[in-house]
Amino acid sequence: MGEVHMRVLVATLVAIVGVGLAANGLVFVLMGLLEQRSDGDMYEVAFQHVGDECRGGHELHLDIENGAPLDCVPSYVMGGSPRVELPGFTGAQNDEVAALGEQLGSGGLTDAEQHRIQDRVDELAATVPAGDRPRPDSATVWPAEAGVWGARRAWVGGGMVAVGVVGTVAVMRMAAR
Repeated sequence: MGEVHMRVLVATLVAIVGVGLAANGLVFVLMGLLEQRSDGDMYEVAFQHVGDECRGGHELHLDIENGAPLDCVPSYVMGGSPRVELPGFTGAQNDEVAALGEQLGSGGLTDAEQHRIQDRVDELAATVPAGDRPRPDSATVWPAEAGVWGARRAWVGGGMVAVGVVGTVAVMRMAAR
């Protein structure tokens, strides 16, 4: 009788660990998908009017009237005037984007001119090494320091769910014998 109790106890403990692993895996999947989604806004230029609310994860907001960069942080927080400072871009690349915005925006930015600026930002963003690319704020949660965030975190979470579910089912079937 003692052997049966021990087997049930071990199966219960393993099932608890399996369910915990699967639950944490679901959290990782959700976080990874959300991180991957928010990563796309980093190099997307927001074109808007002065006084419009700054929204999204955009790193660059340009005035639709003249192509000048807009400051989405009060000057008393950052100091100085707004500049083009895209993460991972060199000073020359940032200056190029600023000059293109001012050149094309001298009479207001048309849709075609907005697309031209965005296309140039996309071309420059493609040259930014992976290690220099920004990570979303949520990517500071472990194990992001090891490079596991976004799609990788979602895949790791999927693996955790699979191992947790399969392990729990297998142990429960063995305990039922």
